[in-house]
Amino acid sequence: MAQFVKAVVIVMNEGKANIYLISSDEPLLKKDRSDELCAIARKLLPDAQYLIFASEDFKSAGPQANLSRIENELRDPGLFGGDRIIKLYFKDYDSTAAQVLDCIARYFRPGVFVIVDLPRLNSSFAKLAPRPIPDKPTKRNELKNAAISYIKGLGGSLEIIYPPSPAQLPRFIGERCLKHGFSIEPQALQMLCALNEGNLTAIDQALQIMDLNTKKGIITQADLSVYFVEDSRFSAFEFAEALLSGQGTRALNILHSVMSSQAGGANAHLPLILSRLDSCLNLICKIKQQQLPDPRANSMLQAAGIVTPALKRACLQAARNMPENLLSFLIKSLKDCALLHSHFKGDEAVALLQTMSAAVCNFGAMAYGARS
Repeated sequence: MAQFVKAVVIVMNEGKANIYLISSDEPLLKKDRSDELCAIARKLLPDAQYLIFASEDFKSAGPQANLSRIENELRDPGLFGGDRIIKLYFKDYDSTAAQVLDCIARYFRPGVFVIVDLPRLNSSFAKLAPRPIPDKPTKRNELKNAAISYIKGLGGSLEIIYPPSPAQLPRFIGERCLKHGFSIEPQALQMLCALNEGNLTAIDQALQIMDLNTKKGIITQADLSVYFVEDSRFSAFEFAEALLSGQGTRALNILHSVMSSQAGGANAHLPLILSRLDSCLNLICKIKQQQLPDPRANSMLQAAGIVTPALKRACLQAARNMPENLLSFLIKSLKDCALLHSHFKGDEAVALLQTMSAAVCNFGAMAYGARS
């Protein structure tokens, strides 16, 4: 993980103030970095109290934040030792957060280790120069920039952490696999990337599930299929594969299972099913129109994230054998599904998916879909 932190914007000044501002829109990367810093803090301050604050702890009736709690911890070491590890969480970098950072800068003392969890900041904050803390209070409209400059002036750091790019994601997953004590074969790695579509938290949860399993060594595609056969993300692949291979009854069963699950119903699962089916149908049209041989078509599917063997086979089979009128019906129906979903008509969208499922093994159902 450290490699990815080093690859992003990190602004750190030489000094003694252990103040770390961690900014990212990826919760997993912030948690990783925070865990690293907490481990360092525990080694430096083994007897320190660990305190957690959130933005709500500083709210007040007016524009002035209630800073008494954090100020007391910074100014008064206490009778029984004053070492503190302080973790702060802010949903937004607003006036309250800026006032808290200003307070930390003004009253920071040795024996305190501060970690601040922030949303992703604009890169302009990384370019702010260190500044000494003035005697007079800073104007409120200048405080957001000034507070970070004061932190830097003390030798604190601002780290703006960006997620790995699609090209970096396989390496990111490979390194996390090693962290859990196993490796993953290339095909399974591609499948994991496609199943989770860049969601780092979901990928990490998948790896944690595999870590709980007794199997070690190399994780294969077959292993992934076993782990996630009941996962809604995997079901999106299964539904598309059943539909495109003409297994209408199986497609209906998968759709019923997904939509009746307790994990969100239609609103939660429709976007992924529609997105996956849209990708497949677009690729099938291209393969048909260009009359691509299987090796080139396979490469095209792989590049588009269609990595499960069954779904690739179904797409190739549909490109070779699906009648034009059926393909046109599925494409039009999918557009109608997406429109219904965008208008919050999830039940109607699901009903149209059911009609599509029936149509692949009974062409007469297309007439019903047209009337709907």
